[in-house]
Amino acid sequence: MSSPATQSGQGVLRKELNLLLLIFMMIGLNIGGSLFTLTSSAAGLAGPALVVAQLIAALPVLLAIVPYMIITSIAPKSAASYQYAKLFNYPLATSAVMVLLVAIPLGGLPLFALSAGKYILLMMPGVPEMVGGLPIYWDSLIAIIIITIFYIINIVGIKPAGIAQFIMTAIMLLVLVVFVVLGFPAVKMANFTPFFTGSTINFMAAAALSYTLLAGGLFGIELGDEVRKAHSTIPKAIVISLISVLVLYIFIEFVALGAVSWQTFAKGNLGAVAHTFMSEGMWVFFLIGGGVLACITSVHAILTISGRYTMVYAQDGFFPPILKRINKTFGTPVWGLTLPYVLCVIMLLFVRDITIFGAMLNFGLLYMVTLVLLTAYRLPKAHPEMFAQSKLKIKPAILSATAIAACVLNILFMLLLILIIFMQHMDWAFWLFVIAIAVGVLLYYIRKKQGAIKAVDISEYK
Repeated sequence: MSSPATQSGQGVLRKELNLLLLIFMMIGLNIGGSLFTLTSSAAGLAGPALVVAQLIAALPVLLAIVPYMIITSIAPKSAASYQYAKLFNYPLATSAVMVLLVAIPLGGLPLFALSAGKYILLMMPGVPEMVGGLPIYWDSLIAIIIITIFYIINIVGIKPAGIAQFIMTAIMLLVLVVFVVLGFPAVKMANFTPFFTGSTINFMAAAALSYTLLAGGLFGIELGDEVRKAHSTIPKAIVISLISVLVLYIFIEFVALGAVSWQTFAKGNLGAVAHTFMSEGMWVFFLIGGGVLACITSVHAILTISGRYTMVYAQDGFFPPILKRINKTFGTPVWGLTLPYVLCVIMLLFVRDITIFGAMLNFGLLYMVTLVLLTAYRLPKAHPEMFAQSKLKIKPAILSATAIAACVLNILFMLLLILIIFMQHMDWAFWLFVIAIAVGVLLYYIRKKQGAIKAVDISEYK
């Protein structure tokens, strides 16, 4: 029987994602446009030590694997992070969703879609900035076309969406492996000397920036109600996807730092590095299969997940009832997908400087993951009956230790990101994040006073 979270309106979410499709969905969430831009920024802070910074950045994510495996093996859910965070603190959970639902359609989606448009235009020299006769930039128009295509795919069903993600991610992985193979002969060990080039603060800031390169995969758990044998499939997908991506990142960063000096890499991106050792035809293939598809797979996966968040938020009474409906024909939350799609298109039509909302997305990831970890930390004592249902038999002490250690590191990274924001004189971005949290908490208490909020029913997590 489907859980209450899967039923709404006339339809029911369908369990059509298998282990392979879920793994590629998680990989697509991790390997996004940030890999082609953010790594160079991190290199500017850490120098050749970026490889070590990446390992440090991975530590809280690797520690989170145990808590995430435990909790997802107990109760796979749609918008799972939010559902689990409610067990720790309902108001904070609603605030975390508010941050994501601001940052995803207004920042993450248009940022990655616009980045894909810019990569495509790199291969079309001579194209004017503006579309002839229309008040819109070419990269914005391309971005709107991209988001529209994947909006339609997502509406048609989770299985077509999963297959599309599998194909794109497979091509992207092939291209990145080619980058590593062709780039290894160009690596000069002299480029790694001196290894540590900056201050400790800059090194740790590079780790904080690199955190989101790996943490995105944790949000593959949001599709729990649409995964076959989810209690065992999701934990397996978490481990396989995260470890695979981390190993690939280390090789990519080693090549990028070794093929050119870290100063050169910091001024460019992976595309610029690839141009130094690839033929023109292979470089274009790298831009398409790497840069463009990295952005597009992120757009696709983020849109899929944001549709489920909108649906569940509406089910809990925070959005109008129409947004919780599931289409009977396709088994997808059509209106839940429509809201982030429309907001993204509006942003692409009227705003071009949306990078700061990408930073908001990073904060949202850290914030939500921390709440999930706190839920897992309290699970053995607060909800022993749930903990006993776990398919993975791990001692409570190990669960608590890994969860709290990951939380501490997450909080440290959040503080470092705040420091970066203030160092960049973008204080308003921090306060925008604070406002989003405050609005989420306020919305919870307003709806609770109106009687629209139901208490968390622990039976729904069994």
